[in-house]
Amino acid sequence: MSKVRASDVGFCVVDANADVIADNLVHRIREAAVNMESQVNRLYRGRQAYDLSNSTKADLDKAIEQLTYMARTLREVQSEQSKVVYLQAAE
Repeated sequence: MSKVRASDVGFCVVDANADVIADNLVHRIREAAVNMESQVNRLYRGRQAYDLSNSTKADLDKAIEQLTYMARTLREVQSEQSKVVYLQAAE
């Protein structure tokens, strides 16, 4: 059983640069998380002191859904890596 190549199934990722893309993505996520963490903490500390507008609540819901989707997708990528190693060893 051979390893499925990303380029063979229509992914944008070229096999040779998957590590570069993942490293860049992790770096960007970490940078964004650091920049957002203090703001999230400010909202959390004041959560009972103010009322957010309905549109802001809706925007927060959308942002949470988007972040949840990305986290779930990255977890799936991570879980598939054990299978990739297995397939590479079987070749």
